[in-house]
Amino acid sequence: KRGADIYARTKVTSAVQKDGRWELVLEDVTGSTVICYAKMIVNAGGPWVEDIIQNVARLNTNEGVRLVRGSHIVTKKLYDHEKCYFFQGTDGRIMFAIPYEEDYTLIGTTDAEHGDVTQKPSCSDEEQDYMINFVNQYFERDITREDVVWTYSGVRPLYDDGASSATAATRDYVISLNTSAGAPVINIFGGKITTYRKLAESALEAIDQVMSNS
Repeated sequence: KRGADIYARTKVTSAVQKDGRWELVLEDVTGSTVICYAKMIVNAGGPWVEDIIQNVARLNTNEGVRLVRGSHIVTKKLYDHEKCYFFQGTDGRIMFAIPYEEDYTLIGTTDAEHGDVTQKPSCSDEEQDYMINFVNQYFERDITREDVVWTYSGVRPLYDDGASSATAATRDYVISLNTSAGAPVINIFGGKITTYRKLAESALEAIDQVMSNS
């Protein structure tokens, strides 16, 4: 209704600044390509935001993303009520245990460096042991690896603020304007489901400011 062209299952393979605007090469899953033009780019690539900066738009910036893996374990049901627990660990982190799918308990989460964006995130043995040992400080009955039914993991694309550890890295999203190539790019670092609306509003404010001044 607003005149947008939507390209699903399509990636930007090249972004080159020409005459004050971006020339974008788009490639779909069949290998077909199309060229389009834009006044500005909004790089909301999540874990791939740095790859887009360096290898697609080739921007002159030191800003980057810090990939931090968060893993969870799902165990047989550990208690019968519907309340959840938040535990404080000796390392300063917290851990939660939540009733899950009626027959299980969900326990999480971890902060582990995940250096390669192409590597599928999975819960390591060390992460499993960390979570088990963490909650065993609180539950009446200790759990073991045998209680783990399955695991799952995700990657947080955090802004690389130079923090000494994954845990210390900022969880705040960062919206950064880059004009080093001439035509503007807004790079979005971080963000999560609980802040998506605020992030979107902040991004639109940044877009409006750039477009109003162009």
